[in-house]
Amino acid sequence: MYFHSEDLLAFLAVAEAGGVGAGAEVLRRSQPAVSERLRALNEAVGEPLYQRSGRGIRLTAAGEALLPYARRLRDVLGEVQGWAARQHALQEGSLRIVASNTVANYFLLEHLASFRSHYPGIQVQLKTGPMDDWAPSALGAWDLLFMEDAVDAAALPGHFLQRPWRQDEIVAILPQDHPWVREGREGVDWPELLREPIVWREPLSGVRRTVEAALTRAGLRARYSVEVTGIDALREAVAAGLGIGFASAEALDRVRWPLASLRLNPPGGLIWTLYLILPQVPFQSLAVRAFLELIGQDPDAAKTP
Repeated sequence: MYFHSEDLLAFLAVAEAGGVGAGAEVLRRSQPAVSERLRALNEAVGEPLYQRSGRGIRLTAAGEALLPYARRLRDVLGEVQGWAARQHALQEGSLRIVASNTVANYFLLEHLASFRSHYPGIQVQLKTGPMDDWAPSALGAWDLLFMEDAVDAAALPGHFLQRPWRQDEIVAILPQDHPWVREGREGVDWPELLREPIVWREPLSGVRRTVEAALTRAGLRARYSVEVTGIDALREAVAAGLGIGFASAEALDRVRWPLASLRLNPPGGLIWTLYLILPQVPFQSLAVRAFLELIGQDPDAAKTP
């Protein structure tokens, strides 16, 4: 046997209104349509649920037993409708974001704060860390991924795609009392730079990989003088005079470090691209669409190629 919710709700309306015609008026349906619902429900139960009584009806024992279940169904459906209305109004929902530490700290946090102020009912979850350790398993399990490198398209779930999100410049960072800074220089080329000790971020750092790729293209290799983990350790090592490091120019604009910066390999500089992995339009939640709009990304641009 199979019960349709509409049949049960029709039965409930008729039972509470005291008649088929009155129940049809409550439901704003025709009386024949409601009668057909009741007939189907009677067949599914296997016995009559009501009897005619004058101009109204009287419930049978089976009808009386079914009535509380029908009321609970109405209550649950009302809760579902309320939940859907809150989702639609972005008063409830979730947004799950994955980002590298650099992207999260210097490119996303202010956007997330703004999103929370606009939609305080949305539960926001942000996971950060070295991306290569776990990013492949996060594909499809999270709503948005902000990456420092492009991901192999073959690794993306079928309903996800990636696109360039924003560009930034990587610069050399060095102490303010370094001779190059005192000379008033604005940039340094690779051969001269590599005569200095270098402070490197950990191998999974997107900044490090971008610099290493640029050196490889130039046919150069750097000495691995010092290697540290994390942007804070990099800052402290460079400030202590252990060598020259590399960092995002935009990130430096957002913090007050006692360091100077120089453009790499001028005049072009070293530009890197950050990528966004997102669901295609039919698979985007309302929260995802709202966040994409907030960061200046057109949600409808995420169409199947």
